[in-house]
Amino acid sequence: MQWQRLTRSPDDNPLHRHVDRIESAIVAGLVGAFLVAAPLLCLIAVQVAGAAAVRERQAESAWQPVTAVLQQSAAAGQVGEDGDLDTSWVSARWVAPDGAVRHGLVAVALDAKAGQRMTVWVTPAGQLTHPPLTRAQVLEWETTGAILAPLGLAALLVVAGGVVRVLANRRRTAGWTRAWEATGPRWSSLR
Repeated sequence: MQWQRLTRSPDDNPLHRHVDRIESAIVAGLVGAFLVAAPLLCLIAVQVAGAAAVRERQAESAWQPVTAVLQQSAAAGQVGEDGDLDTSWVSARWVAPDGAVRHGLVAVALDAKAGQRMTVWVTPAGQLTHPPLTRAQVLEWETTGAILAPLGLAALLVVAGGVVRVLANRRRTAGWTRAWEATGPRWSSLR
């Protein structure tokens, strides 16, 4: 008896309808698709992020660090610009790689004083820019891509599974309704 129960396939259940078997097969296919595609998506996401980082680093290769002199203290600057409440934007002066003197706003700590020197990154034309991309930032991009790609796939497959579930439930309900319409009048004395 126990052996028969263990060797019986799930389709041997007489209460399973055709729609139940189809739903089970589709859900199993979605799980299989995730198990196959998730590692591939991780690899692709890491490759795409790495290629984007290489392009970014090539674009940043001409940037240079220069020394800027603050023209005002942090107290005279604009605190909270760009949503940063721990920095102040103050006027500064620096010499561009081409030898021209440039002026602009730089972000400094709230305790910065006028005349203080700080290192800023500039383009070959002398315009301020952010520091070049570091290897840690590249790894962060790659890690984020490797995490988000399978999560996105999982979300997509969960939605697909939900749609299959809704459609299967509609089909089951229609089948139950048809079965009751055929059986119900025989059970009722109200004719």
